[in-house]
Amino acid sequence: MPQHSSPVAQQPRRRDPSIDVLRIVAIVAVVAGHVWFAEPVRLATYTWHVPIFFVLSGYLASRLRLGELVRRRALSLLLPYGAWLLVIAALLVGFADPLRLLAGGAHLPHGFTAFWFVTAFFVAIVAAAAIERLALGWQWAIALALLGAGFLASDVIALVPFDAGVGLACVVFVVAGRTLRIVQPSLTRPATTGAVMLGVAVALIASGVSAPLDLKQGDFGTPVVSVVTAILISCGGILVAQGALARVGARASAVISQLALCGFMVVLTHAAVLSVLHGAGVPRWEAFAVALVVPWAAALLVLRTPLALVLCGVPRQRRHPLVAADAGARSIRMDGAVRHTGTSSLRDSPSRVLSLR
Repeated sequence: MPQHSSPVAQQPRRRDPSIDVLRIVAIVAVVAGHVWFAEPVRLATYTWHVPIFFVLSGYLASRLRLGELVRRRALSLLLPYGAWLLVIAALLVGFADPLRLLAGGAHLPHGFTAFWFVTAFFVAIVAAAAIERLALGWQWAIALALLGAGFLASDVIALVPFDAGVGLACVVFVVAGRTLRIVQPSLTRPATTGAVMLGVAVALIASGVSAPLDLKQGDFGTPVVSVVTAILISCGGILVAQGALARVGARASAVISQLALCGFMVVLTHAAVLSVLHGAGVPRWEAFAVALVVPWAAALLVLRTPLALVLCGVPRQRRHPLVAADAGARSIRMDGAVRHTGTSSLRDSPSRVLSLR
């Protein structure tokens, strides 16, 4: 084991369980939206279940050189996109219309319902990264200009290959997430603020003032209002979730993390599962359950294989989540012992450090 002056340096970094819970909830909402296309599911989910991913990306973004960001996002997004495009086409659709497959986005046939999101997401993240070193006001000006162009050309942008036009219009959500991260430390009661934001958004939707979004079709709902509502729900959800899940234990956090890590595979494959189930006449509730459970269970298995990066977009997970959680808990307990007794006594007894680890 590598030796360090302090065992704290070896403490594993924990993911934020509140963010992972939001990802999981949004994925479930996406699947539900592809099972039930009409009200009330459409009204309850379409405004936020896709925008929240863009907001989270801005909220969590760390500054990287643009080339490095493109490389990383290509591995985590475009590699699984291409792999599952080939697999699903080979199993369900065939390659009789290769140009349609290559065009991606809204051009893809049934069975690829969520694929548009991947390329639009990639474009939005790269475009937002290209302007992140500008003053925040300029970032908002550019993002709003792109959104305005999306409103004016809503019938056209959905036809742009790979939904790149939609991705550019969605830069506004990434900038909103980045803005939340900047202003959050100044909020005295973030959870209360988040609850108010959610309440306002619910009122706008329930009153009919804010129409649902359908980003795949280039439909941004009620001009300005629907985008604001989506931002309120996404940002408010982050603040409320962080307050509600602030004391989640290491073991629960590890399980949540694993479910979130393999969620991307669920996004890419659930529509193909639904296509098969609908063709077989399976009722909607049963189809919804199968389209969630089967891809998620399969992804949990893939996550521990060399195919994890190709099919899930994340590195292979070599340790069971509960084992990793126990290791993290032992590290935290040892850190407490170091603070309580001082580090000198532990340095004098390296075998004690090894046994604690």
